[in-house]
Amino acid sequence: MLKETEWLTLNNVLLELYAQEDFARFAQCLLHATRRLIPYNKGFLLLRRGDAVDEDRSYFFGMSAREIDEYLHVYYDKDYLHYFSDRTPDTAVYRDTDIVEDALRRKTEFYRQFLQQADIPYGCGIVVKHAGEVCAVFNLFRSEQLGNFSARDLEILGILQQHIENMLVHVIEPLQQRDLGSLAKSFARNYHLTSRESQVLELVADGLSNQEICQRLVISISTVKKHIYNLYVKTQVRSRTQLVHLLMNGRAAKANDEAVFDEAEAM
Repeated sequence: MLKETEWLTLNNVLLELYAQEDFARFAQCLLHATRRLIPYNKGFLLLRRGDAVDEDRSYFFGMSAREIDEYLHVYYDKDYLHYFSDRTPDTAVYRDTDIVEDALRRKTEFYRQFLQQADIPYGCGIVVKHAGEVCAVFNLFRSEQLGNFSARDLEILGILQQHIENMLVHVIEPLQQRDLGSLAKSFARNYHLTSRESQVLELVADGLSNQEICQRLVISISTVKKHIYNLYVKTQVRSRTQLVHLLMNGRAAKANDEAVFDEAEAM
């Protein structure tokens, strides 16, 4: 049960967080303001893009450049947090010692080679999920001296959980939209797309059907199909799935045998 002073601090922290208008300020505010509620030595807010960490939009507190580099490029895939994030269907609070039995946890390479070396043997945080996928991880670490995170600490994170999810989704979705526009511009230059083809490409990537693209751009369905056909020819793909995959990943997904210019022919 939180004390009245703790509730006041919590409310002030939430007010500060809701006042942030972009992801960078939000991330920095979250990492610093949380320390007023939960003492910790090091931490991070990782933004995910698909299965990979978006390193340019991830923020760290108290971690050296070497520790950040080692975690991202060596130990991220070995972090037992993946076991928890794969099992939980929604945004959830976790504590390392609740994910893996402590005696077993201390035998893992991640613990011995990273956590122990950095003197941050204890961790807790929030896995943020949106549309069934992990979009961010907010993680706090404690030294052996500070000890493990308490039930009170997890209670505070539980209160913050929904607010953080709402705020992260609010700032992440505009980022994703801006990323799509930037990708489409670069893609258009590389494949010599016309202005209209580039517009159609963005709408296809945004999940719109041929009919919805027709209504959005105020053009006929046959014109939409012509633009999509031209996109397929210029990029040498056979389906909408391949086109979007090429845009987002720089290479086309494997085609189904029967998918030959399928979207250009679809009603």
